[in-house]
Amino acid sequence: MKKILIFWLLAVYIISFTGCSPKAETNNGIWLTYYELNGILNGNFEEELETVIKNCKKAKIQNLYIHTRAFGDSLYSSDYFPLIENAKKYEYDVFSYILKECKKSGLKVHAWINPYRISTSTTNIDDIDVKSPAYKWLKDDKTENDSNVGFANGIYLNPASKEVRALVVDGIRELIAKYEVDGIHFDDYFYPTTSEDFDRASYEDYIKETSEPLSLEDWRRFNVNNLISDCYTAIKYADKDVIFSISPSASLEQNYDNLYADVKEWVQEGYIDEIIPQLYFGFLYPDERFRFENLLSEWKILADNNPNVNLKIGLACYKAKPTLEADKAEWLANGDIIARQAEICEKDSKVGGYVLFSYSSLFGADMEYTKQRENLMEYLNSGEDK
Repeated sequence: MKKILIFWLLAVYIISFTGCSPKAETNNGIWLTYYELNGILNGNFEEELETVIKNCKKAKIQNLYIHTRAFGDSLYSSDYFPLIENAKKYEYDVFSYILKECKKSGLKVHAWINPYRISTSTTNIDDIDVKSPAYKWLKDDKTENDSNVGFANGIYLNPASKEVRALVVDGIRELIAKYEVDGIHFDDYFYPTTSEDFDRASYEDYIKETSEPLSLEDWRRFNVNNLISDCYTAIKYADKDVIFSISPSASLEQNYDNLYADVKEWVQEGYIDEIIPQLYFGFLYPDERFRFENLLSEWKILADNNPNVNLKIGLACYKAKPTLEADKAEWLANGDIIARQAEICEKDSKVGGYVLFSYSSLFGADMEYTKQRENLMEYLNSGEDK
């Protein structure tokens, strides 16, 4: 007994001295985007979904992040959002079917939501679904509702609006009440612009009502923080086991200054369960600040602010076919970048997993630049060798 105690104390000392802790099992996932989902719904839905699930299981993927609400619409029948066009032709609930089939295979499903985005292709409100909350607010007789919607190379809900915040929260409550999802997930779409014109009326109203108003930038961050906090509270009240995750841009400065997403605040205050930054860069990116390992180090430091928030890393499978000049030299010369990044994530005790963007980039029919995918699949299936 004495020897066991000595051994245990020695182990604790070593862990404390090295700053390491026992590594939890890595938890990985893959994003299924709205355009990939539309392709499945346009085809033989049930067969194509079966293929998606089989491919995920083959790659030992554990979590599927499904674009459930991409443009103020919904994959399921909702009291708040119009049903997406490609789901209308089915006489049954396609999201319920997806959940049932995924759970049968042990695949966890996270409902991926864009809280503010309505359209990125038009600023004409008549081009969107008449059941959209944005359309209803702009077309009703209440002029005060117009400020719930903003325009910036597209149509967005206004983050400054209490009504918008209530709508997003109500939509999440509805989703969790109707379906046994494993998680609610946001990506990196928050404020769509830095222009003062986007929410000028809302900010001017705020200044009139406040004795010591925040700057425009801090006020915008405050608005987003309120939404994130409200969503977390609603999720945990409905079901404490549902994971709330957000996948912000790779750059902390870009998030803070341009998107008004105060990621550090979310982590420190515990407004989220998981943070999944999009580290979509190689090891030799021309701007050293954006090289994968430098970004990873920065996000690990941030995650240290709250051990209760799990850090996962978003990896760019789509760069198997690089299109940007800054990427081409490295990605065309090296066929194992994603596999190496996945291995780094798995072996780092401060990283709890990674998520791959996106499904079609790993399993699509494109036969170009397959080396990245082949090496990643080989790594994913390397089993006990990892």
